[in-house]
Amino acid sequence: MIRSMTGYGSAGLEEGAIRASVTARSLNHRFFDLTLHLPRRLQVLEMETRERVAKVVSRGRVEVSIQVASAEVAAEAVVPQRPLVASMVKALREMQVEFGLDGGVAVSDLVRFPGALERVEDTRGLPPEVRAAVFALLDQALSGLDRMRRVEGERLRAELEKGLDAVEGVVRRIEERSAASRDERQAALRERVRTLVSELGLDEVRLYQEAIRAVERHDVSEELQRLRSHAAAVRELLGARDAGSGKRLDFLAQELMREANTVGSKVQDAAAVHDVVSLKSEIERFREQVQNVE
Repeated sequence: MIRSMTGYGSAGLEEGAIRASVTARSLNHRFFDLTLHLPRRLQVLEMETRERVAKVVSRGRVEVSIQVASAEVAAEAVVPQRPLVASMVKALREMQVEFGLDGGVAVSDLVRFPGALERVEDTRGLPPEVRAAVFALLDQALSGLDRMRRVEGERLRAELEKGLDAVEGVVRRIEERSAASRDERQAALRERVRTLVSELGLDEVRLYQEAIRAVERHDVSEELQRLRSHAAAVRELLGARDAGSGKRLDFLAQELMREANTVGSKVQDAAAVHDVVSLKSEIERFREQVQNVE
């Protein structure tokens, strides 16, 4: 099943003393790249959070944000460092007297000093009910994210199949033009052989080698066959039930373009050249869509 790498999911809870929310969003990325935004008290949940996200998303840039407001979680205090504050007050008053300065010592003066205030964290463990609530919300948000990625993936699959139809259509046109011009190429080759015999006096072996090179120089049958083979492999991936086919689809898109470039280097008539340009354009559009597939 095709999944998009773009999606969003969220979940919230307001129950008793606990208010919490979780958001999960994902964007395109070559690999799995997870960024977590957790309150300090919830950082103990980081490892399990990462594991839960990795079970849902295998590729893409993912950002998960968890916010919790609870008396249980917000048990932190800001306290003054009294010996330091006392020392600063004394030093400031002595400076005032010594230098004849106006004004007094204000709280705003003291809080500017590093270390005057210190945050004291609660060392108690995270309450089980908060832990359970956070992970329940995380699972809901990830479920919503996965649903959106699946829906977007279905739209992507339809677009990719449409693009693949266009690629195969151009391949058929090139093949038909190649078959239609085969007689002309054979006539040109016979004329080439007669010229070599009459003007250059080449021996039979040299004539054979020259004929083989002339045939291979403009024969695109092998490239067209490989294009059809790659297109068939793409259709198989698009119809597969397992996810995570984005990298393989990207590789096949590269191979399609490689064969198209080879065809372009061999064809000569203007109509075939125009078809090759169309083929490359369709493959490039196809590859752009593939970049969104997980």
